Amino acid sequence: MTGKLALRNMRRSMSDYAVYFVTLIIGISVFYVFNAISDQKVVLSIYKSDYSIIDLLRSIISVASVIVSVVLAFLVVYASNFLIRRRKKEFGIYMLLGMGKKRIAGILMMETVIIGVISLVVGLGLGIILSQGMSILVAKLFEADMSKFSFEVSMGAAMKTLLYFLVVYAFVLLLDVFMVGKSRLIQLLNAERRSEKPMVKNPYVCLIVFILAVAVLGHAYYRVTVAADSIDTEAALLFEIVKGIVSTFLIFWSLSGFLIFVAKLRKRSYYKGINVFTTREISSRINTNVLAGSIICLLLFLTICIFSSSFSINNALNENAKTLMPADVQCYNFIKINDDVEGVKNKEPVSEYLKGKQVDLTMFSESVEVLLYWYQEDNTMVYQEVGGGNVFTTGEVMKESDYNKVAAIYNLEPVSLEKDEYVIVANYDYLEQEWRNRMTAGQKIHLAGRDYHPASADCVNGFLQMSSNPSNSGFTVVPDEAFSDEKLKPHSWYYIANYNKNYAKGVEYVEQFLNNEKFKKSLGSHTYVETRQDILSKSISLSSLIVFLGLYLGIIFLLASSAMLSLKELTQAADNRDKYMILRKIGIDEKMINRSLFRQNAIFFGMPLGLAVIHSIFGIQVCTYILEVFGKAGLTQAIVMTAVGLLVVYMIYFIITYRCSRRIIHN
Repeated sequence: MTGKLALRNMRRSMSDYAVYFVTLIIGISVFYVFNAISDQKVVLSIYKSDYSIIDLLRSIISVASVIVSVVLAFLVVYASNFLIRRRKKEFGIYMLLGMGKKRIAGILMMETVIIGVISLVVGLGLGIILSQGMSILVAKLFEADMSKFSFEVSMGAAMKTLLYFLVVYAFVLLLDVFMVGKSRLIQLLNAERRSEKPMVKNPYVCLIVFILAVAVLGHAYYRVTVAADSIDTEAALLFEIVKGIVSTFLIFWSLSGFLIFVAKLRKRSYYKGINVFTTREISSRINTNVLAGSIICLLLFLTICIFSSSFSINNALNENAKTLMPADVQCYNFIKINDDVEGVKNKEPVSEYLKGKQVDLTMFSESVEVLLYWYQEDNTMVYQEVGGGNVFTTGEVMKESDYNKVAAIYNLEPVSLEKDEYVIVANYDYLEQEWRNRMTAGQKIHLAGRDYHPASADCVNGFLQMSSNPSNSGFTVVPDEAFSDEKLKPHSWYYIANYNKNYAKGVEYVEQFLNNEKFKKSLGSHTYVETRQDILSKSISLSSLIVFLGLYLGIIFLLASSAMLSLKELTQAADNRDKYMILRKIGIDEKMINRSLFRQNAIFFGMPLGLAVIHSIFGIQVCTYILEVFGKAGLTQAIVMTAVGLLVVYMIYFIITYRCSRRIIHN
């Protein structure tokens, strides 16, 4: 009998369970997908050069999974409370007919178990399918080897998902039984009459608070963007973050009264149709969900920033792989100038040093070798303003002819200097601007009895050492004649080459030989050999960790905020059902009621998202300071991808919520 009642109740209340089911199924599938990542062959192919990254990935995903499980547990409990609240009158009727609390608790437990089993089966099935799609996404994002792709099921991830959600369901079961056990018959029968009583706020007070909150928020935006240089401590940054959070809360607190104040200014529109009712309902919804609205807004803000930043970092690193790693191998060593400066004692070219280590240089088809110098006057290169005065220093200097050799093999633009000119070669955005400012002021340098002035007010976009991100803070290129200055001392040799594709032992042998740890150790602590593939592998490892973690947390935050909005709106619809009955009795037709409900849902969903988008406009600008380390290529594409993904999930929840709300007020 208990089983039949549970099944009948579920069939009858299927629309009420829609948000619950969707949230559980998506949560379970996402949980499985990300815990199965480290077992996929496509992902393993990314880390083939460093399997320690796999252990790090598993550790990061495990920590993130604890956070995710807590968020999902909160959502499940929140949704379960909504369903119990909707059915309190039903439980009261059961008790009135003589059914004991234990029997009611048994029905509720049976329903929860059925929902749990169905959600787990469907969620795991969907997760297994989506994990194959994740393999394809990984291959696209990180140019992984698709020949490694095969349909896989991670039993470890499946068991972990099962264990986590069994714990969550057990907690929900105990909570449901407790709630039924403490309820009294009169409370259950009158549950539908009990609703949140919104406090009426003075619209003028709300207007003042709203204006002050917007002003404080605007000042916080200004401080973290235009005046970001003035924030020099963690405490100062934390203070601006707190200002943003408090302002968000105050905006939602004052929004209900502010909306009514603004609506009343347009009397013709305000008193048209049932707009008075609609405005009051929207105000009531915001008024009774101030804290929830603020939390949802901040979760959406985090979602947008996390998604945009992680995708941007991935796009930038992939782009950097094409532009910042143009050669197959680079070798360099640092020369010991004096006892205070570490380096190798000999000053022979790095190619000769490699020969001494039994390296066959015929494995390279084309190569260049250049020498970087150091201006040794207190270990600094002195730059002077037009009017004199030392204002900026650097020590690294290169001949014009040597840089043009590097430019040729890297496919960069060569430089052409007059006898009294110099240029700065850099690609690190933040310091590039510093150089531009100083060269615009006409800073000059003095070498070999001659003054040199900047060839232009801009830096040459280039580099000497290959890397996964634009990190060249700047070195000086001067005409070859300037190197008669005795203060210019050899600093380091660079040997840059491409593989000889006709090498007898093959390119793969060369790659393995150069990346062999035993060979690298034999070179000593001041000589380095790096291959393009090795730099790329490390870059992809970092990129994938960021993207996986960003996607995982971003999806869960988006799921949490959307589900909370949906359940809040459904609760309001259930509480206000009597109001819609009165509207029908006074002759309001269904079209007007449905239009009013749609507007209420749209504004209730739109306000947290709208403020989150405004937050994100400035938040992403803050993120760009971090993204400068990786480069900002692909940020626009990342923002577009984030916007599309967010809107798709958001619209799914909005449509489900509107349809379920309409059913609630019509029944």
